[in-house]
Amino acid sequence: MLALLSLTFVPKWRAGLKQKLGFLPDDLRYKTKNKRIWFHAVSVGELNAIIPVLKCFAGGDIVLSTSTSTAQQIAASKLASEIDSGLIKLIYMPWDHPWIIAKALKQIQPYALITVETEIWPALIVIAKQQGVKVAIANARLNDASYKAYTRFSSLLKPIFTSLDLVLAQSAADSRKFIELGVAIDKVYMLGNIKFASLPLHSRDQAKAIRQVLGYSDENFVLLGASTHEEEEAALINIFQELKLQFPQLRLVLAPRHPDRFIVVEQLLLSAAKLQPIKFSKIKQVLDRENNLVATGINLNEVLLIDTMGDLSSLTSIADLVFVGGTIPNNVGGHNVLEPAAYGIPVVVGVNYFKNVETVEMMEAEGALEVSQTIEELRISIKSIIENDDKRVLMGARARNAMQKNQKILEDTVIKLNELLNPMSNAKI
Repeated sequence: MLALLSLTFVPKWRAGLKQKLGFLPDDLRYKTKNKRIWFHAVSVGELNAIIPVLKCFAGGDIVLSTSTSTAQQIAASKLASEIDSGLIKLIYMPWDHPWIIAKALKQIQPYALITVETEIWPALIVIAKQQGVKVAIANARLNDASYKAYTRFSSLLKPIFTSLDLVLAQSAADSRKFIELGVAIDKVYMLGNIKFASLPLHSRDQAKAIRQVLGYSDENFVLLGASTHEEEEAALINIFQELKLQFPQLRLVLAPRHPDRFIVVEQLLLSAAKLQPIKFSKIKQVLDRENNLVATGINLNEVLLIDTMGDLSSLTSIADLVFVGGTIPNNVGGHNVLEPAAYGIPVVVGVNYFKNVETVEMMEAEGALEVSQTIEELRISIKSIIENDDKRVLMGARARNAMQKNQKILEDTVIKLNELLNPMSNAKI
């Protein structure tokens, strides 16, 4: 019945449905001599945060679960060699029902379970602890709304929090919340946000070559809308249409957050904006055949549409300014502002970043990011950065410096996890 309902009413449940019901791949039965670690990252943001940690434990026996199809695709791309070699086994997270979780734990048989950020799974955590599994939350955070909800039902939820063996919190405020909810004080450590330690693979030195391949000249000012949602593409297109009259060197790149919106944004560009979308998937196909291809220039009436998965991180390097999406709609909470910061690129966002308050406020305090309350403020902010090159360079340098200050977080996270997993010693920084 559950399967039928999901197929009928909830299309997003269809991906990985068999695994979500607890029927996991047979190859999970084959374990190495190392103790198995089960990492869970619900979606793309959590996955990107934990990938550097996963790579430090790549010599062990790792199971990685995610809850969304997009995260599955990103994991399969970024961890392809580890998955292909069998060092990491990728699965969908089984639904948090006692019967399903018990079945999954029986098959996976982890020594330790490590969830990421806000993932409080009652059945998973309690049953795993009952079976002697060590349970930790890495890069842990609790927003105010979740904390208040947990507090209202604290007596009911306390067994979940007392089951945690280790909490590596992003901030002092997060540490306090977990302790007040029942985690033993000696099991909570404030390390900072591990996303600060996730520097992209591409440096800005490679950006010029990538820009040339894509058809951008040194004179072009590239504005990237990263991980955008509905409303945001339209806002950026309108701003682009207005500002390109004053700044003919301006170029726009759009990277919608969800693959099912690629065609929607393409049609928006064609019909409403009368702009020609240049699809990155087409350029990538040619590049795969001709490594030395140099594209013709992208003109004022053309917009590069990143319609592929796993390429945004490296393509971020080509931008002169990045708008990070999920910050205009009031129901998303914002996405990762640290990816462009790691390249030394200034960032602008809308006002709705409630899932990333710490990182946005830290970047804003450093002078590396600007928050706009309205679309008009966003236009003014973008215009100011385009016409003031000194401001752009200074914001970018401050962004990079903010990232460099926090590089020790990855090392500290791995050390603490190793202490939990002792005598396991596969992790290497």
